[in-house]
Amino acid sequence: MQDFQNISQNLVKSLSLQYEPVGVLLYQETDTLPAALSFTQKEYKSYCHALVAAGEGEVLLLKKEQMGCKLGTSVLGFEKDMEAFLDDGVLEKYGVGLFESEEASAETILKSSYLEKGKTRAALIAPLSYFKQTPQVLIFTANGEQMMWLLYALNYEKGGRMALPQSGGALGGCADITALPLLEGISNITFLGLGCRLKSSVDPCDLMLGAPGGQLEMIHNHILDMAKPIAMLKKQSAGS
Repeated sequence: MQDFQNISQNLVKSLSLQYEPVGVLLYQETDTLPAALSFTQKEYKSYCHALVAAGEGEVLLLKKEQMGCKLGTSVLGFEKDMEAFLDDGVLEKYGVGLFESEEASAETILKSSYLEKGKTRAALIAPLSYFKQTPQVLIFTANGEQMMWLLYALNYEKGGRMALPQSGGALGGCADITALPLLEGISNITFLGLGCRLKSSVDPCDLMLGAPGGQLEMIHNHILDMAKPIAMLKKQSAGS
């Protein structure tokens, strides 16, 4: 069994992270929910908002009604009848001025990554140190420099160009760094969209990265492998 508390501490210390890495487990209708954890008695503005709260130490077991963004719950498979929510999202993104036309908005929203609709019943979103089993997805909230090291870690063994698909300014936290890693087994970053940033209130310089849980050990090991170059940049940044 992996020591997730130790791994999390190492990552936070090595990268000087403000937010602890977060694990996500999505439960389907046939899955047994954790016996020792009740549903959180609090509502969040969105899935992205919950990710940030978990990075600050909160352990959250959430139903779809507790995440205010219906686009996010649609992407994550909570909604059985999601078409109306997607249509509303298309009109909202166009109406607020993010796209020149409804067609451009629809091209972004409707062609994103979605989990199978209506199959998800709950989400466990918690600090990595809370987990006793490997989460399905690992989420980092980090600034540009920290994100650079995480991408180096992902590319440490093979090198080469990295494909980092983007939803085009929407559905960043739910589609690009959660659904996509689950569906395709790849890591990805998101610059987050307007709605993501308004609801989560992350720093303007922060981005998010999502990785399949199975890549956690690899990321951890390669961050430790890069202790020397990480220290070099920290030293220069400190003015020593």
